[in-house]
Amino acid sequence: MDPQLFLSARDVTFRYFEQSKRNVLDHASLEIAPGRVTVITGNSGCGKSTFAAVAAGLYPENAGILESGEIAFRGRPLKGMSFRERTKYLSLMFQNPDLQFCMDTLRREMRFCMENICVPQPEMDGRIALWSERLGIDSLLDQPLHTLSGGEKQKAALACLFLLGSEGVLLDEPFANIDRESAREIIAMLGRANREDGLTVIAIDHQLDDWLPILDEVIVLGEGGKVLQRGITRGNLPQQYQLFVDQGITFPKKRRRKRPEVPENEAAIRLEGFSVQRGASRKRKARGTEPDFLLEGVSASFPRGQITAILGPSGIGKTTLFLALLGQIPYNGDIFLCGEGQDRELRRIRQKDLFREIGIVFQNPGNQFISQNVLEEVEKSIQQWEPQASPESVKERALAQLDTYGLRPFQRYSPYMLSQGQQRRLAVLAVLTGGQKILLLDEPTYGQDYRSSEAILEQLSRKADEEGLTVLLTTHDRKLAGSYADKIYEVKGRALVQASPQAILDQEGAGLYD
Repeated sequence: MDPQLFLSARDVTFRYFEQSKRNVLDHASLEIAPGRVTVITGNSGCGKSTFAAVAAGLYPENAGILESGEIAFRGRPLKGMSFRERTKYLSLMFQNPDLQFCMDTLRREMRFCMENICVPQPEMDGRIALWSERLGIDSLLDQPLHTLSGGEKQKAALACLFLLGSEGVLLDEPFANIDRESAREIIAMLGRANREDGLTVIAIDHQLDDWLPILDEVIVLGEGGKVLQRGITRGNLPQQYQLFVDQGITFPKKRRRKRPEVPENEAAIRLEGFSVQRGASRKRKARGTEPDFLLEGVSASFPRGQITAILGPSGIGKTTLFLALLGQIPYNGDIFLCGEGQDRELRRIRQKDLFREIGIVFQNPGNQFISQNVLEEVEKSIQQWEPQASPESVKERALAQLDTYGLRPFQRYSPYMLSQGQQRRLAVLAVLTGGQKILLLDEPTYGQDYRSSEAILEQLSRKADEEGLTVLLTTHDRKLAGSYADKIYEVKGRALVQASPQAILDQEGAGLYD
């Protein structure tokens, strides 16, 4: 192995199960030079996240089988390195930041990270103050981690990463849950660390736009983690257009889907004077505590049989709104479920009945899986709504649905062995097989390549058009929202402000190659 290379992967073959016929990484080789910003891209399920876990030493130490190959840092084999030795070279941030946290608050988490690499106690507070201020998360230090938004958790995980002081960082879809402005701020910070400190940055990402100002190279992976193309730079990126199209990693087109208009007054959900506090829970607040409202005095309607997108920065209340719509947290004002000639206030609906009307796909889909394998997950969803259906019929329909989402080859896999993008598709599929007429999706395109994102939105569009499904989704992907949403609200201050889908699309532009 060449000591001049930061990372070398040679002939790596890895699979998750002994009996599996499919190698997630199949004789994959990859080299990364030091002091560069490298973005690795490719379609969902091609092995990008698995490569990250193998490179970081998590696999096969904790899961799976490494049949062949070797990973080295600066010419030194990864095998046999201790955790502290590995951390000198590389730190990894997962797609799902919840998987990294061990403590209850960010401050304790940051201290725990430093304890693991034996940072002297007197230095800890200074490092915490430095990185929390740089990332703009000092106000989150003592908040319970489980109360943070997805974007805030992602920033918290990045702060912990920088604390470790590794020569390089490996970021697995780092900005899927962060608004674009925050992503650009963090990329600029990574660029400064790269220029001034020689930090090696390796990012796995489907979206290249925001990396363009700092990237040195793009590497495209195909099936089995094999390199399809490397040496892609800002200068020659347009020449790779067809490759990107073939791999499903292009950007949304500047277009609007055409569908029949639905009268605005046919609302499925209506908010009147709605307010909800940050960190709201069923527990009583201490007396004298000043309310911290995320949304206040909001009135809005979500049309039946249409797609409504809710846009806004991380931590501004989008996910909290969904929790209120599910009756999981207290709120002020009214939420009405409309239809069948009457408007019912949500507080008057039993939880069991509410869940038969409203389905949800969580920001972290792993929180809702209930089955041992992918096929069973879809079968159980069908059986829940059609208990009289024969096992043969249920299986046939489940397999057909898995085909639609490209998941049939993984039917015997545990849902937790799928990539984050595949988990998201499975969660959407399982909910869509149910009979709810209202569907909430929290960041449905998180971890997806463009082709998979389009497939999800096209399926939702068909359900809305043909079956009257009402869809509410939160997203940071303004282009995709502009392309598919019938109605858009932006969270501004403590209000929901309606925006034109076409205007959003015009603001964002048509993408790199349109």
